Amino acid sequence: MTMRLAVFGATGPTGVEVVQQALAQGHDVTALVRDPDKMAGLVPNKELKIEKIDLSSADTVEPHLQDKDVVLSCLGSRTWPWSVTLYTDSMEVIVAAMRKNKVKRLVCVTSWFTTDDPSNPPSFMMRWIVKPLFLGRIMYNMSQMEQYLQGCEDIDFTAVRPPGLRMGPVTDMEFRTEEGPQVCDRDGVRGMCRADVARFMLSTMTSEDWVRKCVAVIAVPKK
Repeated sequence: MTMRLAVFGATGPTGVEVVQQALAQGHDVTALVRDPDKMAGLVPNKELKIEKIDLSSADTVEPHLQDKDVVLSCLGSRTWPWSVTLYTDSMEVIVAAMRKNKVKRLVCVTSWFTTDDPSNPPSFMMRWIVKPLFLGRIMYNMSQMEQYLQGCEDIDFTAVRPPGLRMGPVTDMEFRTEEGPQVCDRDGVRGMCRADVARFMLSTMTSEDWVRKCVAVIAVPKK
């Protein structure tokens, strides 16, 4: 089924994969970006619609979501030594603009371990080194965004939680999923390529399995 998609964060490495795969699947794709020339260079496809946006308010975003079926957000933040609010700030604007256009379906990307579960704890390295020293502020704001979406009862969101990301071509590997902070049954696999994250995000758009849920995912070789 062809759908009209709006993609935020489309110039990022995961966003580019979402755009390219969505176009290949025949969807009507609009990339909403700050730098249209950069987007055109990353995905030189005449079928791609590119619109420059200002994420400062719902009023500036609202016109770009008219007649859209699904919104996908691949917005991300680099590691900063101070507070990170990009995820919550941008999502509040996006949701407000969606409501103005009566768009309900949203797929966004966060990360493993945005929440703590004593029964499903992270590794020593993640708990005591990676989160405190490098990714803690980012993951905390991702968690705040997930909590915000859980309170938006009129938005059919799916928050996709992948593990550490790497570059690489899309695969046909099997997805393992879990509604929790990580996927335990993963056959020793650790990271996930961004192309497969994009593949999973697009697969959730028409599925009821993960509506209004946060889903940890990983791709593992088929047996």
